[in-house]
Amino acid sequence: MADNVQVVPVEEPAATATATATATTTEPEPKSSDQMESQNDKPPVGMLVTIVNLFAIGVLPIFTFFLSLTLLGYAVWLLYMRSYDCEDILGLPRVQTLASVGLLAVFVVSNAALFLRRKFPMPALVVMVVILLLMMFIGLAYAGVNEMQSRRFPATGRWFKLKVMDDVNWNNIKSCVYDKGACNELLYDSPKEKPYNRRKMSPIKNGCCMPPETCNMDALNATFWYRRKDEGRPSEMEVMYGGMVGILSDCELWRNDWSVMCYDCRSCKLGFVRAVRKKWWQLGVFLVVISILLLISHLLIFLATFWERFKGQQSS
Repeated sequence: MADNVQVVPVEEPAATATATATATTTEPEPKSSDQMESQNDKPPVGMLVTIVNLFAIGVLPIFTFFLSLTLLGYAVWLLYMRSYDCEDILGLPRVQTLASVGLLAVFVVSNAALFLRRKFPMPALVVMVVILLLMMFIGLAYAGVNEMQSRRFPATGRWFKLKVMDDVNWNNIKSCVYDKGACNELLYDSPKEKPYNRRKMSPIKNGCCMPPETCNMDALNATFWYRRKDEGRPSEMEVMYGGMVGILSDCELWRNDWSVMCYDCRSCKLGFVRAVRKKWWQLGVFLVVISILLLISHLLIFLATFWERFKGQQSS
């Protein structure tokens, strides 16, 4: 009879189970109003990702493209801009054409790197960094900021001064300036308009068509200047002009002859350098500014592309 006894499991009361479940769970503390406002102020992560993607896909590439259009515009301007009188003697039109072709090449490479940034982000960045750094160094040389103005690097300040100080080159330049009639306008000036306002004159007219101001000479007319009676012989003094130091001898070189005037003066040579160099100085400033802007833009595009890839891998 003992084998036929069945064991019946004893069930716990429902009230005990409910009390146990209630004891194990804790009620959440009510949030304060400040915490709720701070959570509402924080933008969701998805919105930040959307903003970054929009910036990487739309804003940066469009900005870089329009920035590179300035290269195209400046290259076209250099190609069609008329060369300054007599600068073809130094071979500058050929240098101007090479500069235009170089700007066009940078424009093409920049947009190619922009188009292939998703497939080849690192090679595109390396190519652009090398090209833009080279362009910036060339711009610094043209602008005369650094010391890399080599004598063999054309159209820099040091190169210009070495060229015009060469007697063979200057004889050709002097003949060209005379044939172009640089001083013809002064021939028809009325004596009532003296003293001449040198600030409104071109550098060549100021340096080649009249004696320097340090000579203390007065003008009878445009071609005849005489020394003041109360002024003695001009003392020799060192003058610095555009980085060049030399003995002041222009007063002795001046002649009251329409074919001579001050064409052999140092002031005439430096005036020619100033007139021709202005265009190349502007090109140097442009190259420095545009290379820095494009370098920053391409770096931001590179970072945005990798951010987009990183978020894509996380979402997958």
